Amino acid sequence: MACLDAVNLAIQMQGLDDESLSVLKTTLFDYALQAYGPAANSQQVDPGYLQNKLCQTFTYLFVSLYKGPWAGFVDDVWRLTISGDGTPGQNLTGVVFYLRVLSSVHDEIADMLISRSNSEAKRNVEIKDQVRGQDMVKIADSWNLLLSIYCGQNEYVTEQVLKLIAKWVSWMDISLIVNEQMMTFLLPLVGRTSTNANGQADKVRDAAVDALSEITGKKMKLPDKMQLISLLNLREIVKELVESNALKGLRGSPEYDTDLAEAVAKLVSTVILAVMHVLEDPEPLYGDKELLASADKHLQDFFPFLLRFFSDEYDEVCATVIDGVTNVLTVFRKLSSSNNLPHAYFDMLPSILDAIIMKMKFDDTASWGNSDEQTDEAEFHELRKRLANLQKTIAQINKDLFVEALSTLAGNIFQRFGQEGAGMHWQDLDLALHEMYLYGEVVLPKDGFASKTFQVTAAAERLVLMVKNMVESG
Repeated sequence: MACLDAVNLAIQMQGLDDESLSVLKTTLFDYALQAYGPAANSQQVDPGYLQNKLCQTFTYLFVSLYKGPWAGFVDDVWRLTISGDGTPGQNLTGVVFYLRVLSSVHDEIADMLISRSNSEAKRNVEIKDQVRGQDMVKIADSWNLLLSIYCGQNEYVTEQVLKLIAKWVSWMDISLIVNEQMMTFLLPLVGRTSTNANGQADKVRDAAVDALSEITGKKMKLPDKMQLISLLNLREIVKELVESNALKGLRGSPEYDTDLAEAVAKLVSTVILAVMHVLEDPEPLYGDKELLASADKHLQDFFPFLLRFFSDEYDEVCATVIDGVTNVLTVFRKLSSSNNLPHAYFDMLPSILDAIIMKMKFDDTASWGNSDEQTDEAEFHELRKRLANLQKTIAQINKDLFVEALSTLAGNIFQRFGQEGAGMHWQDLDLALHEMYLYGEVVLPKDGFASKTFQVTAAAERLVLMVKNMVESG
């Protein structure tokens, strides 16, 4: 580990000449052939942390030498997967190392979350262009081969291939992934409903759903994106997953599969974001009326799924689709301001508002003032802030709906409190008080009732009534 750290630093700092880099490349690849190649002893393989460090070294060598003396990098690393009889992909030790190297390479040259200097960004663009032109077809073919060998036989390898697809698809030709051969492996894995031998969540299925989300989220022309959503039959896939035992039968129980729920929620949100990008323009983009009709159909198809995950009892799942809900309401507000909001979309607002109000409520298991739950409570208050913004957007689109829903909610809860008193759950009363506060922020001017220019509107009268009900409830 110490030696590899020193080597990695030297390569990164560009402190080695071409001859030294060549010696390193030869030495380390010879070691990889011995440790992971066809003649390797699978019982004496390096521990995981050392493999990761060695993969990092290979990645730095790749960045330094791929555009020159090591243009055959991908072919060489793939050689590690050859078995003793010369069959590619059959040497499990080499396969795992090959997949680790590809993952590390992506993180180094294509991870958009990592900040890089202008020179590094330019270098990475050039490397990615060379990979696309020289090796991308080979890499995609290797994934197909590995899935054909290990799908149903080795869960770890299958999961890692799917994770690579999710990573790499953003900068590769979509046709290398969305084709009959790849979909033959991917779609059945997405639809798996069983658990693994340990009774835990199905990591392979979750990885397959994530890969499908990344495929759907890939940048492309909007007509192509709408066509892709239809081609992949995503509505039926999501429907099957939502109706599965993991998400429906076990909902509300400790066995509820939150990992799968988050993965499917991400897929739904990805679809919604793409659809709303089309619908935000009331005039058909590209002069294609069919595009607008296609996007409208996808919104109608996926809106129930969006509400399903937005209403999920787990806040992590709800948070996954908040961007999707925000985008829907933002586009609705834009269309409403120009009087172009279709009636069908206007009718979606009550169900969205109902879901927002329910998510504003503390969980029934929450304890008032419990110091052990302070972190969870802080996260919940952050969620409430995002939900409050969504409510305000609805108020801008349909103020009457906002006024009626929140005033009725608070009034009913205060009435119940007057009847039940201390027997009432504090979560309900907290919800009424919080929503009444948010209501006041929307319907009152900046200075509230004290403003000299204040005019008593119907909405303000509702607020006065809410305060009166609160006081009289005791």
